[in-house]
Amino acid sequence: MAISSFLRVITVTAVIGCFMPMSAQAEDKGVQATLDATPEAVHKAVADALTVVGCEIKKDEPTHLEGYRTRKIGAFVGSGGETLTVEIATQGDGKTNVDIRTKRTFMGGAGQKNWDQPVLDEIRKSLSSSSASSGK
Repeated sequence: MAISSFLRVITVTAVIGCFMPMSAQAEDKGVQATLDATPEAVHKAVADALTVVGCEIKKDEPTHLEGYRTRKIGAFVGSGGETLTVEIATQGDGKTNVDIRTKRTFMGGAGQKNWDQPVLDEIRKSLSSSSASSGK
């Protein structure tokens, strides 16, 4: 009987944990970069990048964007459910700093991934394509 009760407690804790932010990610430093673009251009590139990686944008402010990846349930573990935040700060001299962080849920962590670097890659790709098209 004691093992059965223990298993119930573990199961309930695991299910509830699927939807709670993962506190173990507090040490995650994210990805920071300085980009050769205006804050306005970076803001547009960030919005595009979040959309490309599958986010629905939940907050859209001049210095802060936040996106949520829709949760997908698989056979064993769900993917998606991550929240991505990007802080934008003007550095001066036509440069802009970005700070990108992925927040994952406790139990979803196995099926979720860190999107910091893919988002930065997409931001750079968007900025380079917009500068190439404006240069023509």
